[in-house]
Amino acid sequence: MFRQTMYSKYQKRVIKFLTDLLGTETPFTYEKTQTNHLKVLIDGVPKPMYTGSTPSDRKSIDNFMADVKRELKASKINHSLDDETQPKPQMSEPVDEYHDRIVQSCVKTLRSRLGMLKSQEQEKVLENRSVDGITDHRSEVVKNMVALASQARKPSTYIKHQEIKSIENMVLKHLKFMMPTLAHYSELLESKSKYKKNINDTTNAVIAATKTLPKPTIQLDESSKTESTETLTEATVPSMSSTSLTADLMAMQINSRINLLRNLSKRQALQLIDDIEQAMALNREQDIAAVVALIKEKGVPLEAIIERLSKEA
Repeated sequence: MFRQTMYSKYQKRVIKFLTDLLGTETPFTYEKTQTNHLKVLIDGVPKPMYTGSTPSDRKSIDNFMADVKRELKASKINHSLDDETQPKPQMSEPVDEYHDRIVQSCVKTLRSRLGMLKSQEQEKVLENRSVDGITDHRSEVVKNMVALASQARKPSTYIKHQEIKSIENMVLKHLKFMMPTLAHYSELLESKSKYKKNINDTTNAVIAATKTLPKPTIQLDESSKTESTETLTEATVPSMSSTSLTADLMAMQINSRINLLRNLSKRQALQLIDDIEQAMALNREQDIAAVVALIKEKGVPLEAIIERLSKEA
C-alpha cells in the first residue's frame, strides 16, 4: 500500500471520511490504482468502489459519500434478509471510547505496515510451504500491537482480560480483511510448485538435447589449438557439473534461455519478476548492513563519508 503522504488532498479527505463513517466496527482497505484512482474495499460491500485523485467537480466527495452510504444500506438490507431464518446472536457489550481509540490506533498502525506484513506472510508461507501458521502469526501480531497501544495510552487505566480479548478480536477482524486470504496463499503455493516443475522438466530436456549436440570442429593453429578449443567448448556447451538450477539457466545460450522462459504463463512471468525484485532488495539490504558494520568497525564518522561522497559526485 502507498504511504499516506503519497495520496492527494482529496483522497486523504475520502480516507478520513471512511474512517469516521465506518468506525471500528466495519473493516475497510484502500490502495492506489495504476491510474492514480483510489480503490476502496469495504467489508460487506460486494464490489470495490473507486474515486479519482484530483476531481474537477467539487461535489465529487459528496457524490462518493452518498454512493458509500447507499452501498452500506443495501448491504445491511441484504444481510438482514439472509439472517431472517437464523437465530440472532447475543450482542456483545459496546466498546467504550477509550477501547475504541486503542482499536483505531492499532488499525492505523496496521495500515502503515501493511506492505511489510504482506511480505513477511508470503515469505513465511513459501518457506514453510504451508498456510497452517498464518492464523497464529496474525493473532500474535495483533496481541503485541494491542499490548503496545495499551501501554502508550493511560498507564493507570486497568483493562480486564475479557476487554483485551474483545479489542484483539476487533483488530484481528480488520487485519484479516486487509491481508490476503488463505485461498490466495494456497493458489500461490500451487503456482510455485507448477512453475518449478515446468522449469525442471524444460531444463532437463534442454540439457539432454545439449548433450547430444556434436562438438564443433574448427581448424586452428597448433600453438593456440588447445586453449581455443577449451574456450570454444565452454562458450558453446553449458557446463553440466553444477546441480543448481540457476547455474544451469545462466549456462544456456541466450536464445535457449529465452525460449525456455516463453513457456511461462503471464502470471508465472510476473511472479518471477516479483521474486527477482524481492531478491535484489534483500541483497541490497545485506550490502547496506555490511557497509554499516564496516563503518562501525573502522569508527569512521558518517559526516566524513557524506562529505567525501558529495565531493566525488
